[in-house]
Amino acid sequence: MKTYALTLFMIFSTFFCFSQTAREFAEMAAKKAEAKDYKYALIMIDKAIAKNDTNQWYRLAKADIEFKLYGPREAIKTSLAAIAVNRKNSECYNRAGMYYNSAGINDSAVYFYNLAIKFAANDTTKHMYILNRGTAKNDVRDFDGAKADYEIALQFNPNDIATLNNIAAIYSELGMQQKGIAALKKIISIDKTFIGPYVNLGFIYSELDSLDLSISYFDKALLINAQDPLTYSNRGHVYYKKGNYNAALKDINYSISLYPTNSYAYRNLALVYIATKKRSEACDALKYAVDYGFEKMYGDEVNELIKKHCK
Repeated sequence: MKTYALTLFMIFSTFFCFSQTAREFAEMAAKKAEAKDYKYALIMIDKAIAKNDTNQWYRLAKADIEFKLYGPREAIKTSLAAIAVNRKNSECYNRAGMYYNSAGINDSAVYFYNLAIKFAANDTTKHMYILNRGTAKNDVRDFDGAKADYEIALQFNPNDIATLNNIAAIYSELGMQQKGIAALKKIISIDKTFIGPYVNLGFIYSELDSLDLSISYFDKALLINAQDPLTYSNRGHVYYKKGNYNAALKDINYSISLYPTNSYAYRNLALVYIATKKRSEACDALKYAVDYGFEKMYGDEVNELIKKHCK
């Protein structure tokens, strides 16, 4: 991961039901889930559903618990069951879209986000769902589609930090770095304590070869969170570009110790090893980048490096 993207949004509701006992089970499930006791939470929410199987919010609560326990597959099934209870509840479609997106089934995610947008009860939730749809498009590198969705969301709320942050990364991908910089600086003017724009500005300035300015933004990010793995990985890459390979290795290896499955950090590590003529170490790092899904998120750069250096 090279830039900060903000999380998808879901709507929570209080548990409306006909049976006080069902409500008690649902409230206990919520408390257990908050305490991360997901197995017991699942037992309790199943009891609530058994008492009142027409409350779609119980099924959405169950889907969220299943997602925490097992990942998106079971959560998808349960969210679809919630849709069957009430086919006009926009949040059921939004939740299904989120789980499909998490499973990497992005065409289905976009389909369900479209339905969420169609049934949204108000403009606030509608534009929240549009932002989620943009994230699904971004995840399959449909940058033009993501840009269109984020721009719609910004028309509704020009100061929304999540949208500004995500569209800045899209502008960078589309070669519109100055627009990305403007969006990120606007975030800082709204909230100086959010680390995301500092990391993303550091990355954009690195792309523009303003390397000292890039490092200065990464340094500012580390003042906010001294244990942020993305910042160390990206700053390490800037040190690599400056030819300071020892500093680069120190930062990137520390980043990997904090976030061992970050495919982008392994790509950065491989570049340093290639520059220092350590082919075996470079190929090992590139293999990890492949294993952790670099191609899906960032394109075929790692595969090309493997073809060139790891024959």
